[in-house]
Amino acid sequence: MDVILAGPRCPICGNDRWHDRILPECTHCGLAVAELRFDAAQVRDAIAAYLADGCEAPGITLSPHAARNAGWALGLVEDRYGWVRAERRTHAVTLGIIARGSERAAVSAMLDTVGQNFAQAIVLIDGTPGEAAALAQAHSGLQAVAHPLDGDFAAQRNRVQAMADGWVLQLDTDERPDAALLAALGWITAAADRAGLRSLGLPRRNLVDGVASALWPDIQYRLNRAEVRFAGAVHERPVVPFERTSLALAGAIEHRLERARVIERSRVYEAMSAGAGRPGDEAALLRPFDAAP
Repeated sequence: MDVILAGPRCPICGNDRWHDRILPECTHCGLAVAELRFDAAQVRDAIAAYLADGCEAPGITLSPHAARNAGWALGLVEDRYGWVRAERRTHAVTLGIIARGSERAAVSAMLDTVGQNFAQAIVLIDGTPGEAAALAQAHSGLQAVAHPLDGDFAAQRNRVQAMADGWVLQLDTDERPDAALLAALGWITAAADRAGLRSLGLPRRNLVDGVASALWPDIQYRLNRAEVRFAGAVHERPVVPFERTSLALAGAIEHRLERARVIERSRVYEAMSAGAGRPGDEAALLRPFDAAP
């Protein structure tokens, strides 16, 4: 049985859990270090120099997938000449949103704020056809469809996937892509296509009553090729072989919640599926980021 250590946050992804191996290895991004008393800035600098220039990085080990995770986090992308600085580029990513009918105003605000950064937008409303039509009328080019959630988040996300082509970024109405993620979408998806990847995990920054929570990086596999399908009524995840996935750490999803909503959400999820309430996640959400576990 693999032993998991609590330790300092990973210099690459920010995770604070490590596999207890000959070299402690981050359970998220795969970075392995000689020991856990490290200077985070020095580790990042050493990795950047190793990837870009081939400089020796003593005490640091990167498997191929860990190297990609680290490279993207540091704004580097691999081409036929090696690792080079990533440059912003155009993309055809679709924004997908699932929402309740009562969240029409939030959907509109989201589209007004970030919609122009996407080739197209698709909204799936757990509401009436009239509510979907009103949204489509208010936002030029928007595809808006009504379909009941019926307690199955995966099925709802899959309906969005089926309406799209290429890459799809799926968000909820209380989530936003930060500026860094918006700037990286083009080169990240191009790099993923070159590597034959189909699903990318994005960090999610949870802000509870405006305060960053200890649940970080809270990886969410929300950037997927349209042919990918999700499974799991609650805490849904894409069904993709591990080797066709990667972390995309160049930016984050911002998730704003109220404390009461965190507690209520855990109760609702537990009622939908035993164990889905995740008390550990709730505790981390309610603990400030800089607080000890």
